[in-house]
Amino acid sequence: MSKFKVLTRVLAASTISIGFLSVTSAAHAANLVPQQEGEIKLTNLACLSNTNPKCINTSSGANAYTVTSLNYDPQFSESRLFVDKRDVANDYSSFGIQFLAQDAGTNPALEEYWFRPVAYTPATQKIDPPKSNTSKQTIDAPAGASIGTATTTTPTTTETTTSSDGKKIIKNITVETTTVTKQKKVNGVNKLIQEITTKTITQTTTITPGKPVEKGQLEVGKFQFDFKNPLAGLKLNFFDVEDSKHTGVLSYTNSEGKTFSIQELLAGQENGNLQSLTIHDVRSFVVQLGNPGKKYGYNDSQFDTTGDGVNLQLETVPEPGNMAGLGALAILGMMSRRQFKQKKTV
Repeated sequence: MSKFKVLTRVLAASTISIGFLSVTSAAHAANLVPQQEGEIKLTNLACLSNTNPKCINTSSGANAYTVTSLNYDPQFSESRLFVDKRDVANDYSSFGIQFLAQDAGTNPALEEYWFRPVAYTPATQKIDPPKSNTSKQTIDAPAGASIGTATTTTPTTTETTTSSDGKKIIKNITVETTTVTKQKKVNGVNKLIQEITTKTITQTTTITPGKPVEKGQLEVGKFQFDFKNPLAGLKLNFFDVEDSKHTGVLSYTNSEGKTFSIQELLAGQENGNLQSLTIHDVRSFVVQLGNPGKKYGYNDSQFDTTGDGVNLQLETVPEPGNMAGLGALAILGMMSRRQFKQKKTV
């Protein structure tokens, strides 16, 4: 394994008094990346499969957490999040995804598990013309009914179904009922009857999910991690950040429910670099991984035809007792190491 080159610099944090960023000891650290390959079960996206890829539920255990995929660019839909080990190829081609043992871009160290985002194209929406269905029935008028016509419309109800391929069908249903009460002679006897016409109007919208970009090899996404119990410290390791000011922590919430928008975005480094941020007293955080590249209008990217893919690891760190008085200081640790990564051809 390559040796690490460590560079540390101290930054002033903006009015952060309860939580702050720092470099801390890895003693007693717990790796929060599941040690198995598969897809992370997200709060807002159903897993592609239960078997291949395996659906991984992270919501139980001592350091339980949930993950929500967030929108980051209208050119894309929400990304999915996988756990991947570099030296193992994974064929998820039935879902348009293929992870190679040696990818074209981001290749962390062998035998290590990493969170790996997969960017998706936007979902498409189709709105069908409204369809109506009419039924009629005649009944004896109830006691106290009077001659006349009455129309009622029920509030619109919504039915949503999601198929195994992620396609969502949304039906908005409105029911209009017209009741005509009139007198009619039946067997020589005048009686009140009611002619009831029921019209059901259905408006159907079909949302078809987007497809993986570059067969799942554009490792870009924005995610919110929510922990069941607050953590004293959390270290985030970012692998292969080459475009500056796109990848990093956007905000976090502490154990008291206070949210800090810190926008701690990392500088681009050499191919195969590893950079780390540590947050103290954290219940949840939002992280941006990667940059889509110049193809999608990010002209500050060094990649013309593809993007800057980034992988993520998480681990707990002990309470930094000797740093409790630092208040509003943030320390950014940047570690770079050479990996077996070849840059994608421009």
